[in-house]
Amino acid sequence: MKKIIKTTTGTYHGVMDHSHVDFLGIPFGYGRRFKRAEEFSITKFGNNEVNKLHYSVHHGVQPMQDEALNQENKVTFGENCLNLDICTPDVDGKYPIVIEFYGGGFLRGGNYKKQMSWLDHESIVHIVPNYRLGLFGWGKIEGGDTNVGLSDQLMAIQWVIDNAKSFGGDVKNISLIGLSAGAKSIAALMASNSVILDRISKIILFSGGVQTIRDLATAEKVSDFICQENHIKSSKDLFNLTDDGLQLVQNHALDGHLPTTWFGPVIDNDLISDDWQDKLLQRVDRTDFKTLISAGSDELEELKSLNINNLENNTLTDLFGKNAAVIQKQLLPDTYSKKDFVQMLGNAMYTLPARKLADFLIQKSNAEIYCNYAKVFDGQHGGVVKFLNTTNGELNIDYRSNQTHMINLVCEFIMSGKPYDETIKYEWPVYDSDRLVLELDSDDLKSVSIINQRYPKDFPWQSYKV
Repeated sequence: MKKIIKTTTGTYHGVMDHSHVDFLGIPFGYGRRFKRAEEFSITKFGNNEVNKLHYSVHHGVQPMQDEALNQENKVTFGENCLNLDICTPDVDGKYPIVIEFYGGGFLRGGNYKKQMSWLDHESIVHIVPNYRLGLFGWGKIEGGDTNVGLSDQLMAIQWVIDNAKSFGGDVKNISLIGLSAGAKSIAALMASNSVILDRISKIILFSGGVQTIRDLATAEKVSDFICQENHIKSSKDLFNLTDDGLQLVQNHALDGHLPTTWFGPVIDNDLISDDWQDKLLQRVDRTDFKTLISAGSDELEELKSLNINNLENNTLTDLFGKNAAVIQKQLLPDTYSKKDFVQMLGNAMYTLPARKLADFLIQKSNAEIYCNYAKVFDGQHGGVVKFLNTTNGELNIDYRSNQTHMINLVCEFIMSGKPYDETIKYEWPVYDSDRLVLELDSDDLKSVSIINQRYPKDFPWQSYKV
């Protein structure tokens, strides 16, 4: 099988892996401190560089994060981390393309740790680009650009469009898939002003939607808080730190908190406008892109290890900021248990925003939506992805057939836009006024109505606000 591809950013030699070809660490852009991604131009290095063969068999530089400070780590981390990994069945084919944006609270992740590794075994081109994290990608810094991480993702999508034919991809069948922060990124991209997203035919959101889009004031206050905690006069001074120094400053301020929603896409009236909801609907009308939205039954069950005082006084505010009191009042009775409180946190963070996004799309447009309510792995955050990735033999015997069916449904959605499993004659129901969803349980897969699972009328779009 052919293992060499020529792209707009160079010529690369890949490696065979389980009947697919992997190309690792291919650059798609440049990343400068607090600035939006710049195009990677191979010609600036001279004409000879264009045809020079590079062996893309090792992961590229990964985005700065906590793990970068571990001196024993063999992975290379840095700010100029804009590279992507490709797994293709055949460079001479024409397969559906799936671009995965990883999750990690906008603080962790990278293509050296694939979250959707099950896609590497399908007749699909699976691509995982890096994007910058934390302050590096999502901070509102004086003298810096907004939505830097979003610009990284946009440039990666453009690179894929420009080079699809070289690695065996069908440029007319591109899907975006993401877990948590990855899903939130995708939802923000679809609601953005970028015309590039008109080339996307399908999106798959696992535990994430538009709830992380925040106002500019919130983004500025997060950056200001980090500076204050480190006795830094102005966020502009962050330009002068080393990459390790900036990571240490961030870690110091976030220590003791659960800052999983402190960073994210910003309404800057440039990439994302105040009327982002209208922009999202307009994109649906223009392109008829299809959406699969998944949420777990107990998304934040891992927080049950914390005591109730910590949950009430720290975690609630860390997750929702000034929205905390409103959300607690809307979703909790006067008397509740710790279990109730944790369930409420998961509902407010993931399940209800997923429902609100789905309802918004079907009520305001002709959008085609498929929803999933997952109970596998206790309904925990990322439980569906864990379910799809786990080796079949390692699963409880009741899980095994359902894993096959779920993979078939998602793959068919990627292939054709219609999730259907021929082996069991099951068609994933469209989410409409009947609010039918696919319920994925440990030993069952069925269609159920969640028409009674309403979110409060005043439930905020923006989860975290300060």
